[in-house]
Amino acid sequence: MKHCLRLALVVAAVGCSGSSNRAPVASSTIALSADGRALWVVNPDADSVTVIDPATRAVVAEVALGPPPAVAANGRFEPAIKPRALAILPSGDKVYVAAQTANQICIIDARKHTVLGSLPVGASPTGVVAAPDGSVVYAVSHEANTITKIDAKKDVIVGTLDVPEHPWGASISADGRSLYVTHLLTGSGVTTVDTASFTVKSTVAFAEQPRNDTKTLPQGVARGVYTAVPHPTTGELWAPHLLLAILTPEPALDFQSTVFPTISTLDPSGAQEGGRLNFTPIDDAEGGGAFNDVVSGPRDLAFSPDGKLALVADSQSEDVMVFDAVEKVELGLVRPLPASFLEGIAVDHLGRFAYVHGRNSQNVVVLRLDAADKLTPAAVDGDPIKTVAADPMPANLRHGQRLFYTANSAAFPITQNFWVACSSCHLEGATDAVTWRFFVGPRDTPSNAGGPINTGFLLRQALRNSITDYDVTIQIEQGGTYHKSDARHTADLQALADFVNLAIPFPQNPNRSADGTLTAEQQHGRDLFLTNCKSCHSGEYLTDSATGNPTLDLAGPIVLHDVGTCVQAGDFVDQPAPDELVGKMHTACDFDTPSLRGIFATAPYFHDGSAATLRDVVDRLPFSSTLSGGDKDALVAYVKTL
Repeated sequence: MKHCLRLALVVAAVGCSGSSNRAPVASSTIALSADGRALWVVNPDADSVTVIDPATRAVVAEVALGPPPAVAANGRFEPAIKPRALAILPSGDKVYVAAQTANQICIIDARKHTVLGSLPVGASPTGVVAAPDGSVVYAVSHEANTITKIDAKKDVIVGTLDVPEHPWGASISADGRSLYVTHLLTGSGVTTVDTASFTVKSTVAFAEQPRNDTKTLPQGVARGVYTAVPHPTTGELWAPHLLLAILTPEPALDFQSTVFPTISTLDPSGAQEGGRLNFTPIDDAEGGGAFNDVVSGPRDLAFSPDGKLALVADSQSEDVMVFDAVEKVELGLVRPLPASFLEGIAVDHLGRFAYVHGRNSQNVVVLRLDAADKLTPAAVDGDPIKTVAADPMPANLRHGQRLFYTANSAAFPITQNFWVACSSCHLEGATDAVTWRFFVGPRDTPSNAGGPINTGFLLRQALRNSITDYDVTIQIEQGGTYHKSDARHTADLQALADFVNLAIPFPQNPNRSADGTLTAEQQHGRDLFLTNCKSCHSGEYLTDSATGNPTLDLAGPIVLHDVGTCVQAGDFVDQPAPDELVGKMHTACDFDTPSLRGIFATAPYFHDGSAATLRDVVDRLPFSSTLSGGDKDALVAYVKTL
């Protein structure tokens, strides 16, 4: 069983400096202790946590949470612990780490840099935050849709609360009375929990930004709300996230009209959405936006202690945007930044420095802050701090990770003007839970979880047979210039394919027992599945794609099915389409069989996202009329275990 080991690798021992006492209020991948003497950062791909002395910028220790990850016999690289966030008690005694793939909260002795133990929590913990008085720690479980309450004195679980689907991050009000939980996918927004009663007070889904005729102006539905951070003086919540323009059809839908960065605000109660800090192109004099620089993937946010500055770490454009947090307008942009795949940012307690965590580059970049400097309110200060002594991820996968998560068009020809990355639509390597208006018809975003290498043909109509063929996606949808026929690009495209195929794990499943046994209802569902579904959903990956054609020859036989989901009426319908390799025409209403592995986490369903739930799927299948309501529920219960 995966667990956090009582082990620490001490790299160096250094001095420390005092500071004012201020506890972090938001879950992040990086955090500063209340006394300012220790900067902690997670290493998700190395199953470790690193401690840095901010005064000397030297690594004090790299604390191993388990054995170093290694490549499995099948070529997959999947860390067993995968720390995603941490919280430090105000006392500085203990650090709590959300271990996503271990389904645990690891507890570290902050003085000795050793692992004290762990607590089991719901599937896929991604956020953790400590109450201001240090009495309680809250853990967010992304796939279980739960919040776990931990007594920080006894390190025991004292409560579990259900919340809407796909929560991710957490923050807590200065008085400790409100816990704010963000939601990543459907219903992206914030749930507010009353900490005294440990009950949900409200849930706010961020409003859709209306469509307009200027395609470079923000529009679309909210996705990717990783954090909501309270302003230190007003308590107003700032939540950076994406807007996805799902109502814009191709060809108008291109790299600069697909995805937009924004920041939504909520009042301190968390019950009402306020304004929105939107992007406006620099040549649009009437746009009225809060910033003009093109950035992508706003991921984490931190305020200066006096509330004058807000800094947003942009994971994909690989930069930090600085806002006047009072006037709510951009002051500057730190670009280039010597870090990639930014996941966290923290500001010291005196407001002099910010610390930016680059997951892919495995480092921390220090920014010097000066709110009085209107030209350069933030600038890189010194060399980055390396957080991992030895990188366990193979070099090709590390490079592929960079390419998957980057929109840095100054470094790679994967987009234009820092606009869009692969991960803009495939959040966390999976899905954005929306349906796009493509040339071929309405298409929801498929998940890459588990890697598509074993799932046969690709795209809903089996139009591709390799991830390297996604150079066409890069060209059309991202505005990039990669081409697999160009020898200068083949190594990058192969690294991208390797990462997608081998280093994006299946989601942690809350519907499956630890020993794999099924409940009576799930067993009944399995029997129904074998009778009604297995003819198409067969094999380890539960798909008949590539049956009779194991080499995925696009000129050869391709098994497709029409199960009655074809969109043939309305203003946007399914179309016949040729593949991009041999030009073979594929009919409009015949579709490739999707894998069912991890399907519980990939709503909505069908090629057009028209089924909101798995029960909706079952209700629309050809054999549905032969099943009772109980049968349908049992079938869904089993499919959720896959």
